[in-house]
Amino acid sequence: MNTLRRLLKGVPVSVLGIVAVLACPAMASDLGQAAADQVSEANYIDLMDNWLYTHVGDDRGYGPEHDLAMDNIALLMESYGLSVALEPFSYSSSTYYNVVGTKTGTVWPDQEFVIGAHYDSVSNPGADDDASGVALMLEVARIVCQYDSDYTIRFAAFDREEQGLVGSNAYVDAHISDDILGMLQADMVAYDPSTDHARVYGSTESNPIKTSLLAAIAEYGDGLTASDYGWISASNHAPFDYAGFQACLLIEGEVWSNPFYHTQQDSFEQVGNLNFPYAVKMTRSAIGWLVDQAGVQVAPLFIDLPDALPWRLDPDVATSITVQIRDGGESYSPGSGTVHYRFDGGTFLTTPLTPLGGDLYEAVLPGADCGSTGEFYFSAAGDGGGTLYEPEDAPGSLYTAMVAALVVADDFEGDQGWTVEDIEVTSGSWDRGAPAGDGSRNDPTTDFDGSGQCYLTGNDIGNADVDGGPTRLISPTINLGQTSDAILRYAGWFSCDDDLPPAEDFMDVELSNDGGDSWTLVHSVASTEGWFEEALHIGDYVALTPNVKIRFSVTDNPNNSITEAAIDAFFVVDFSCDEIQCAVRGDLSGDTAVNGSDIGAFVECFLDGDPGTASCVCADIDGSGVFDADDVSSFVTCLLESACP
Repeated sequence: MNTLRRLLKGVPVSVLGIVAVLACPAMASDLGQAAADQVSEANYIDLMDNWLYTHVGDDRGYGPEHDLAMDNIALLMESYGLSVALEPFSYSSSTYYNVVGTKTGTVWPDQEFVIGAHYDSVSNPGADDDASGVALMLEVARIVCQYDSDYTIRFAAFDREEQGLVGSNAYVDAHISDDILGMLQADMVAYDPSTDHARVYGSTESNPIKTSLLAAIAEYGDGLTASDYGWISASNHAPFDYAGFQACLLIEGEVWSNPFYHTQQDSFEQVGNLNFPYAVKMTRSAIGWLVDQAGVQVAPLFIDLPDALPWRLDPDVATSITVQIRDGGESYSPGSGTVHYRFDGGTFLTTPLTPLGGDLYEAVLPGADCGSTGEFYFSAAGDGGGTLYEPEDAPGSLYTAMVAALVVADDFEGDQGWTVEDIEVTSGSWDRGAPAGDGSRNDPTTDFDGSGQCYLTGNDIGNADVDGGPTRLISPTINLGQTSDAILRYAGWFSCDDDLPPAEDFMDVELSNDGGDSWTLVHSVASTEGWFEEALHIGDYVALTPNVKIRFSVTDNPNNSITEAAIDAFFVVDFSCDEIQCAVRGDLSGDTAVNGSDIGAFVECFLDGDPGTASCVCADIDGSGVFDADDVSSFVTCLLESACP
């Protein structure tokens, strides 16, 4: 493709006119219009005012604001979801950086479009020249990064433009082998004394891209007019053109009569300098052009799920889910939001979403029988006839949740009776708390579920990983004697930088059904990347009894590796929902006696427990279905007599 473009240099304009027609897709697409309609003047002003250092006294040439603006541009690009690189180049014995954000195409990732601006100035605030172009580029990035694009798009904030296009020349040299289909440079796009006119510059060899941009301005510019002013070499499109790429410059119509050009008055505060409605029209034109050229697939709507979806539903209890519906290429059609659900593979039923205010809605899944599996998805319609599903390919893909009774839930914010056993451990014992590490040794920096705390090994900064071992984290006794299908679910973290046998270390997950006298190995977890979730049916490994325990063991032996582990979001659920009974009232430890081992669990159940769960049913001494003062006095009596009367 690049070879073809270089060969076209010098071809007669009459022939290039034919190429231009062939190169320009049909304009005025609904997708281009939908993207242009999302350009926000408030967002554009915020970029200029709060991010790009355009105020009186700022200096993006060689002052401190130069690097601050560079950092902000990179930060914003990352927040939009772009892959960001600071690409270095040398100038005058110093190193400078182009900030490049990449959005990879889904159909033709090796072919790309570039939209650029320069963030340096002539030692002034440079509000129009060229923070205005950077703001245009960032606003375009904010919008298009919500969607897939057929082609790769690079957003390039060039440096040292004012010293002779140094940054863009360096960029072209570094990317000369890229298959660049088109480059649009936005340079000075906010000064306009009410003319609503723009200039487009480019060589005759770049007539195809100029033609498509002029058409986009006419279609998406909201009244903006533009003309082709031929060739100019004074901006960052020029190195691309010289290298044989299609490239053009979009610039304000009154650039040559701008009284603030290259002066200290080119600031955010200067009256008459920045015409924000005009800049919005320029931005609308650029994004409409990019959407049509790069095949940006603008969705009609967005369906987001602000909170984690439930993986478990309480039996016979309705479950509420919050859904967010945002406008995209279309506006939401009120009343169209729907949750589709079924249980155990039956026919899908539907319930409309209930407005909660703003763009939030409530979806309700009805109560269902224990032991069933729910499947669900969401849909919403736009006012232009488009419909969006979540998951995107529903009902091909669905969200699922089991209907099961809760036996144990532990986010480790409180002490529910876990114990730690260390054998020849010199450091890195299990500990409960908020992660203290910084991730430098591949230890977790946050817990899994966001509650704050978890169990983790060696919870200290620096060299605090497991040495020797094993260190064992052992659960309290769990009464599963009344269930026929209990499921363990937990979040884990395990990292070991020596993952090759024979010295490979693991985190062993073990089960006991006799209170810890014997153990069955369930899983040896090898080194993973970050947090993972696992679920298993306990009855597949041990018989279900009132004396079940779970153990997590970590060893670094031989002591030759950095070994880190963590556990969070620990659940045991009853998928059979058999009627829970208590063999010995007051016996919460499962040893068939009422003694000191039951006190801690009784207090936990009384303060924050459910008499219907297997772990707390024996704390409801009188079987009334509620915890009250009668249960406390009865439990004391049980303790004194070692059994309940």
